[in-house]
Amino acid sequence: MTRQFGARAWLYGAVLVSLVAMACSSPSATAPAATSGPAGAATSSAVAPTRAAAAPTTAAAATAPAAGATTTTAAAPTTAAVPTTAPAATAKPATTGGSAGVIRIPITEPPQMDPGITSDSVSIEIIMHLFEGLVGQDVNGNIVPKVAEKWDISPDGLTYTFHLRDGPKWSDGKPVTAQDFEWAWKRNINPKTASDYATSLYPVKNAEKIYNQGMDPDQLGVKATDDKTLVVTLEKPAAYFLTLASTWTLMPLRRDTIEKNGDKWVEAANIITNGPYLMKEWTHDQQIVLEANPNYWGPKPQIQRAIFKIFPDGAEDQALAAYEAGELDTMGTTINIPAQQVDRVKSDPSLGYMTYDESATYFVVVNNRKEYLHDPRVRKALGMAIEREKVIKDIIKTPATPAYTLQPPGIMGRNPDLWPKEDVNGAKKLLADAGFPDGKGMPELNYAYNTNEAHKAIAEYLQQRWKDTLGINVKLSNMDWKVFLQYRHTDDWAKDGDLFRGGWFSDYEDPNNWYNLLWYSKSDPDQYNSGWQNDQYDQIVSQAAGEQDRGKREQLYGQAEKILADEYPQIPIYHYGGQTLVRPYVHGMKPSRVLAIVPLETMTVDAH
Repeated sequence: MTRQFGARAWLYGAVLVSLVAMACSSPSATAPAATSGPAGAATSSAVAPTRAAAAPTTAAAATAPAAGATTTTAAAPTTAAVPTTAPAATAKPATTGGSAGVIRIPITEPPQMDPGITSDSVSIEIIMHLFEGLVGQDVNGNIVPKVAEKWDISPDGLTYTFHLRDGPKWSDGKPVTAQDFEWAWKRNINPKTASDYATSLYPVKNAEKIYNQGMDPDQLGVKATDDKTLVVTLEKPAAYFLTLASTWTLMPLRRDTIEKNGDKWVEAANIITNGPYLMKEWTHDQQIVLEANPNYWGPKPQIQRAIFKIFPDGAEDQALAAYEAGELDTMGTTINIPAQQVDRVKSDPSLGYMTYDESATYFVVVNNRKEYLHDPRVRKALGMAIEREKVIKDIIKTPATPAYTLQPPGIMGRNPDLWPKEDVNGAKKLLADAGFPDGKGMPELNYAYNTNEAHKAIAEYLQQRWKDTLGINVKLSNMDWKVFLQYRHTDDWAKDGDLFRGGWFSDYEDPNNWYNLLWYSKSDPDQYNSGWQNDQYDQIVSQAAGEQDRGKREQLYGQAEKILADEYPQIPIYHYGGQTLVRPYVHGMKPSRVLAIVPLETMTVDAH
């Protein structure tokens, strides 16, 4: 997902393209054994922070049953009511006499709370507490049973049979059934629904034909054979399908409330959910209140009430002021600490500064179509001239780490040792070898970025750095976020553009979400549209996407990584790291690596 800075709006850019249905080569994958522990624990290897999870989201081994199938069984619009001034340097936390089991977190107004449609991080933050899918992910990114107690995978990897457990209920007390999943998936793949992530369903048989060629949605390869059994037929084997099944687009939905209330079904008075929490209140532009769902089948969360205070876009200073005034218990993960306040809050122990990892990379997209940028030596020279530590410490002031590979930690195949490191003299030599000694003969490059102080500061640094070290002139172009998203798919970029700022946050922590979705030539036009193509790379990642053997799959993605390191199609700068503030009476605040979801289900709040 691409991310807009500020209110961390992960507008996922181009959604998961058709390569999500890439060929899988082989028989049964083992389904993971169930784990004990609180339900709904943060999926700390699949979503937001650059978490130190080295293991991708692959299923844990289980004992395989007869006939080659595998089975897993589970163990038992008004204005926001917020301060309007930035906090004073001497501000100290206020004591408010808060209750145990209640937490207050800042967010911005969620633009779309429908799990079948949404693609922004703020909405998903709430959705992941309200809804639950067939499977989930534990803190290490392993697939664990949720609504499905177990599942079987056919020897050819094409058929998944999910067996729903006894107990899951909707917030109104009705049982969750296999039909709720079937209806939701068919509704979400229907082009009339206009789901931002309909392509998450592309591995399912006929999904692409339904979405792109007008086939009847009833032809989707999903069938509830009874209330407790869901049979899914894939178009081709997909080693990452269970990971997709843990994401929001594949969660169950209640047909009756959606058909009765239309777009208003997501309002607090109408919404029916099946997760650990239910929605008690949504006063738009003011607050959303979640309460523990008494009908939830799994372990009951200790936080009984979560109050999400809504702030306007760009109101980071207001949110920080509210936190320092004792009106919030954490800054959460969807609103950033203002860059100009970072040094101050880090130096004040009473404010509870903390960092967390994110599965994400900030990079420069290069238009490989341009003759003077087509040579890998030019791209490497640009990358080798960058002082990454300086960018992190002096410009963005976030807990990021230097990136020498495009893939963040935790992605199978990643190997930063293969990539060139910072070396100005080496960069000058490569540039000269490519025919541009000291930048002579290199046209002025244009660099586009979306409006944001951090992006602007990085752009200005690159402009000056490349001039000083390589003799290359760069012209900067600042664009509104929506214009910027469209720019990369226009002729202005393809024919006349040179560079623009890029960034990607894992939708799920699997190499498919990086090697296949971003750098594969068939997906490139729908993503960053850089024009880079390597036939050998395409062949390798196509094979890897469906390879069921973990060792072989890792080897294939390792080969793909080597090609990327040699070709250097884009310029990595840093891997994101998150930072927030949390009160000492709040325990267990460890956002997930992917999506940086606040783990309400496993947190506690003391009386204060």
